[in-house]
Amino acid sequence: GPLDAHDVIQNVVEICRPEAQARNLKVRLNLRAGAHHVSGDAAKFQQIVWNLLKNAIKFTADNGEVTISTTNSETQLLEISVHDTGIGIDPDVMRRIFDPFEQGERSFQRRYGGLGLGLAISKSLAQAHGGTLIARSEGPGRGSTFTLRIKTVPPPPKLAKLSAAIPETRPLRILLVDDHQDTCVALERLLVRRGHLVAAAHNVHSAMEAAARNSFDLLISDIALPDGTGTELMTYLRAMSPLPGIAISGFGMNGDVQKSLDAGFIEHLVKPVKMENLEAAIDRVMAATSI
Repeated sequence: GPLDAHDVIQNVVEICRPEAQARNLKVRLNLRAGAHHVSGDAAKFQQIVWNLLKNAIKFTADNGEVTISTTNSETQLLEISVHDTGIGIDPDVMRRIFDPFEQGERSFQRRYGGLGLGLAISKSLAQAHGGTLIARSEGPGRGSTFTLRIKTVPPPPKLAKLSAAIPETRPLRILLVDDHQDTCVALERLLVRRGHLVAAAHNVHSAMEAAARNSFDLLISDIALPDGTGTELMTYLRAMSPLPGIAISGFGMNGDVQKSLDAGFIEHLVKPVKMENLEAAIDRVMAATSI
C-alpha cells in the first residue's frame, strides 16, 4: 500500500535523535510537500532515509545542523533532501561516492570511512523504487545535500485505518555483533528486510562505541569475538542500561549456553542460524521484556 514518506522521515529522525543530541547537532524538519505518499516496501524505504540521515550526522562536526526537507518540485514527484553542514565532498570523490568498492582507498577511508556501502545500498534501493538519488556539495568543508526523487501515489482512503486492526511488529533497533563479515551481512540483510534498523559491529570495542552513541532495543551477539566474548559485552552493556539479548555460538556446548544465560542473554542459538529460529527467538525475547 501507499507509504506516508513524512511518517517514515519522522520515525527515522526519532531513532537518530539521541545520536544527534549527544553531539549537539540540530536536526531540522521542513516537510512542505503536499503530496507525500509513495509506493514501495516500508522497510527498504525507511532504510534509504536512515542511511542518508546517519551519514549526515556522522560527517557533521559537533554543533552543526542537518535539515531534512520535502517538496513537490513537479506534480506527482516527491523530493526528499538531506542537507548537512558537514565536511563536504571533494568533486573527484563525488563522482565515485555511490560506488561500494571505493571504500578501500586509504585517503577515502580516512576521511569518509563507512560511507560508500550505505550510499550504494540507498542508491540501489532508490532505483528499485523507481527513484533517483543524487549528491551535491559545494566542496570540502561546505556541507553536502543528498536528494531522493520518487514518484508519488494517491494517499490511501481514510477508512483503511479501521480495518487494519492487526498490530504490526514494530521495527526494533538491533545491535548485531559478529566478526564474520559474511554472516553479519547476511543477518543484517534479513533483519532489515523484516523492517528492523540494524547497526552492525565486528568486535566488543566497536559494539561498545555503537551502544554509547545509540539506544538499542535488542542485542544479537556472537559469543566468540576477536577482542573478547559476547558474554563480556553483555555484562558491560547491562551495566549501562538493561538490554535484552540473543547469543549465537558455533558450538552448542551446555557450558556456553549456561554462561550466556548467566550473563543476561535470554536466548542462545547455535550456528548456522535459520532465520525462522532467529525470528521466533526475537519474538520470545521481546514478549518476555515487554511485560
